[in-house]
Amino acid sequence: MSRIQPEFKSLALLFAICVTGAVPDASAQGSEGLTGVYSNKGGTLAIVEGSNETLVHFSGSFPQGSSAGTCDCALVVQKKTVTNWSLHQAGEEDAWTLRVNPKQFVLESGPSPSCCGAGYPGKDSFARSTAKPLSICKVKVSKAGFHASDAANTPRKAFVVSGDAVEAYVDPVEPDFLAARFQGPQKATAGLLKREDLDCAAEGAPTAAKAPVAADKLQPFAGTWVELTRQGKGFVVLKPCSAATRSFTVKPATGEVEVQLGQEATTMKVTSVEAGKGAGAWVLGLTAADGKPEALQWKTADAAKGTVTVNSPDLFSQSHDYVRQEKKSAFPSKQETGCDEFER
Repeated sequence: MSRIQPEFKSLALLFAICVTGAVPDASAQGSEGLTGVYSNKGGTLAIVEGSNETLVHFSGSFPQGSSAGTCDCALVVQKKTVTNWSLHQAGEEDAWTLRVNPKQFVLESGPSPSCCGAGYPGKDSFARSTAKPLSICKVKVSKAGFHASDAANTPRKAFVVSGDAVEAYVDPVEPDFLAARFQGPQKATAGLLKREDLDCAAEGAPTAAKAPVAADKLQPFAGTWVELTRQGKGFVVLKPCSAATRSFTVKPATGEVEVQLGQEATTMKVTSVEAGKGAGAWVLGLTAADGKPEALQWKTADAAKGTVTVNSPDLFSQSHDYVRQEKKSAFPSKQETGCDEFER
């Protein structure tokens, strides 16, 4: 049987509610709540609602010069109304607002949020129709305690025990703590649980995961490919401001593609390779850790120069021209101008 113990005596709890305003009004949640994972072309919004607090995680990318900037924001709801939530990031002064509209969420930040790269436009929207449930994880230790969403991840008194099932947002970057909730008989407890205390291997669809393609099929694509930036009538290898040059590495031995996005990297499994339309054209089926598929359109541009053009709905939607790393010296290298504004 699950054992969720209250964190405060009744008077202390009432005092905490009055001081922080962090405990949501049931009317602000709606009868079914808003817990789930929502997505748009460039990012993800995860909402984890509990009777005690609501946690929100936002991750996404945005154009940053010729590269891509990123956001990775763990937020806590401070105040809720039916249509407007006020949020903040633990240990930071950043103020965020989430507008809850009938068909979409609109997330807005103050100027220069600390959890985003320079130049973040300050606004993202997510259609509510994209909702997916949180992952189901089982507690694998005798007792797993909840932690607060403050800078120190302060331990709380509430806990779950071995075998309990909790809903959790499994962040692809694999943090030490996951935002999770446990639904008890009368209330849901939300907070952070240690990733190592949970078994989330069964997360996602119950169907068997697709296996990566055989190494020999990936061998023609193997190696590291570096982004080229068109300049005038030719291309250069551009070093962006405050970021690495975009690249990706195809690894036949593991059946994976590691994509360097500039300020962070992600790894996708290659689950299919099919011939495309025309000579030198291929379609690589990629699958993310959360099971999200993505088709990578690949075409050889100049075999002698080692250049290719690629395209996909997400990872390569704004970055298309690449050269084999060992042949990039044939192209001039150039530092992006105007970097001083990113350093202020």
